[in-house]
Amino acid sequence: MTVEALRGAVIAIRAGIFDEVSGDDVVCTGQVSGTAVAGSAYRSDAGPTPWAAGDVGGPVVLIVAGHAGAGASTVALAVAEGLAESRRVQLIDYAEPVRSGLTAASTIELGTDGAEWRRGRRGRLDVVRLARRPGDGELPPPPETDATARLLVVDAGWSLTTALLDSPGPLIQDANVVVVTRVTVPAVRQAEHVLAALADEPVVAAVGPARWPRAVQASCGPRLRELRSLGRVVRVPVDRRLETAGLNGDRLPKPVASAGQSMAALLVPAEDPQPRHRRRAGRAGTGCTEEIR
Repeated sequence: MTVEALRGAVIAIRAGIFDEVSGDDVVCTGQVSGTAVAGSAYRSDAGPTPWAAGDVGGPVVLIVAGHAGAGASTVALAVAEGLAESRRVQLIDYAEPVRSGLTAASTIELGTDGAEWRRGRRGRLDVVRLARRPGDGELPPPPETDATARLLVVDAGWSLTTALLDSPGPLIQDANVVVVTRVTVPAVRQAEHVLAALADEPVVAAVGPARWPRAVQASCGPRLRELRSLGRVVRVPVDRRLETAGLNGDRLPKPVASAGQSMAALLVPAEDPQPRHRRRAGRAGTGCTEEIR
């Protein structure tokens, strides 16, 4: 690179302009695809988020990238599958179609829903992706469903995360937030800026080794250190198959799926089991009782 090119890169970094790594860059891969400026697909002055809990009729889990290439899509899928074990869950991917990390994640494709969404199924999980890039930068509302109470898991990715954080006003609200970061020095430093913009206590998905290198621990900001002390940082292990193949219809590796279940338990408490009632057994005179649900 020339001196002028390096100078231009430094100016761009100071201005917060980076090449985009889409949310589809799998958790466990370090590759970068520089194709567009982050946040270019969405207006930073857009109105309230269309997935606010009051609008969709149920709780919302928002997965955001702490930095480019964090792997938000894989974490979003793991969390959504963990939550879908006990409730109706819809995974919404707000990445542009060409940058979606969930393109091949469905095992059954169900076609388009209007002009904006494409539906799929993956076991008990509904997977919904944008069918086209929003022309005016406005975020379309999630597609309607006949479920009276559903839980939304929103995969924001890096581009949308940048737009949300740059927007005036608290656009990240009415949601349980997961911030995804790699266990590296530059990653945790960038993730600290995202954590500082959140008022509540998010869950952090830390992609990397269980034992953090000393240099990474020393680079943690106050928010990340606090969340680690509160037990709200969950390790997501690196998986070589996902590095190569990306997300597809196959099951997630067990360690990654287990991490999703751990985050799901922190984000949304398990539903109470149905109460038990006691009644007399059908055999008269035995004095036995049985429990029914």
